[in-house]
Amino acid sequence: MRLLVILLGTALYMSAVWCDESEVLVEAGSRAVLPCVTGSPHQIPVTVHWVKIIGRNQNTVWRIEQSGLEFRGVGLAQRARCPRKEFGKGDFSLHIAEVRAEDGGEYICRVGGRGVQKRIVLRVIQVSFTPALPLEGSSVNVACNVTPWPQGASVSWKLNGSPLSPQQKQRSSINMKEQQIMSMSPLEMGYWTCTIRLSRKEGNATQSLSMRGIASPLRDLTQVYAAVGSTVVLPCVYTKGLTPQNTGWQRKQNTANSFKDLPPTLQSSTLSSSPKWDRSLRVERVEEGDAGVYRCFGEVVGKRLQRQLLLVTAKVQSMTPIKPNAPVTLTCDLSNDTGVTGYEWVRVTYDFNGTQTVAQKHQAKALKIEKMTEEHSGEWACRYRGKQGILGNVTYHLQVMSRLEGLKTEGSSGKAPMVTGLCFLFLVLLLIGLQMYKNHRRRKMVLQYPALETIVHSTSNAQERREWNRMREKEQIPQTEI
Repeated sequence: MRLLVILLGTALYMSAVWCDESEVLVEAGSRAVLPCVTGSPHQIPVTVHWVKIIGRNQNTVWRIEQSGLEFRGVGLAQRARCPRKEFGKGDFSLHIAEVRAEDGGEYICRVGGRGVQKRIVLRVIQVSFTPALPLEGSSVNVACNVTPWPQGASVSWKLNGSPLSPQQKQRSSINMKEQQIMSMSPLEMGYWTCTIRLSRKEGNATQSLSMRGIASPLRDLTQVYAAVGSTVVLPCVYTKGLTPQNTGWQRKQNTANSFKDLPPTLQSSTLSSSPKWDRSLRVERVEEGDAGVYRCFGEVVGKRLQRQLLLVTAKVQSMTPIKPNAPVTLTCDLSNDTGVTGYEWVRVTYDFNGTQTVAQKHQAKALKIEKMTEEHSGEWACRYRGKQGILGNVTYHLQVMSRLEGLKTEGSSGKAPMVTGLCFLFLVLLLIGLQMYKNHRRRKMVLQYPALETIVHSTSNAQERREWNRMREKEQIPQTEI
């Protein structure tokens, strides 16, 4: 009878000690809170002791005595603490920062000696990839790791926030904990989320999966828009550090579902100044016939990688010539408008500083002007947009042809008299200049001969004396007669 009483007392004691058990599911790298709440205010100061069960041992994680002395262990204990300000509310929860997989396991919280004792199981969830950075076209395993693993738990997967598509589910699956991707492609890139459900508890972890290969463009048939007459670059950029071999460009034939190598002259226009992992193709001047599907290819570690791009050309169609006061229609014409959701026409003007101003927006593929006037002349731009925003634009300069011809005629008729007068003035100045130059040369030639200069001066002086004497004689004759 005495033994029965002892056993019953022990059972009652144990039931009083193990008053609560709980599960905590936390993603690796986040903050974990192991709950230890008594449910009523507790007298302070108080003794709080947190331990972790490792085999048969109990390792102290965090402890505080009634005296206020605080003790910590090593490793995990350096990232764990209990906020003292919450003790008065009866909350003695343990906070662990930057949780790691090795932190998972069983913990015990003791409050007030043997008064309260709680058991908490911390399970750390982590998504891992093997290899961590796979090569495009290779296989990769996606695993959902939980430490310690819970029995009876269910696992579900999401990619970029959505359940796996039927195409992705067709990939070989080893089990619920692990997904195997047979051939890595851009479709599998993104954020993989593993969700664990255990009884009424649920936890998840997310990790980003990338790959080595062709980084731009990521997906096939990426559309590149270019206006006719402009320059465009078809991107083909590999992951930085890769050295692709046997690279090149091809174009899809219109008559058959096959590709043909581009001419060597066009192949040589790849950006030679770019790094070795950039094999983009530059087209200096886009023609209307350049629209179509292109493909870049290369080999990396023995695997052939390729991407297809769709070059879409844009131009503006209109009636010519454009007459004053006549209706005008400008149409934005794209070689492929599959990804286009809308069009917008704007008139572009520039001030003296070159600042661009946009006005007169029209939401339509065709711009219709009922009466062509000087107000509508100038530069017009057609913008085409898709779900992701503006895809590109093409411009057109709208001018009134007859008005320009009239201005040219008036200008030429007004300038004719002015040109004639300037020509006559130029001839007069030229003749004067020639005469001055001749006089200068004559004087220069005379000065070269001193004797001739003396004769010229003597003759000139004699002539002046004769003139002077003749004038004196004329003055004296009347006086004699008187």
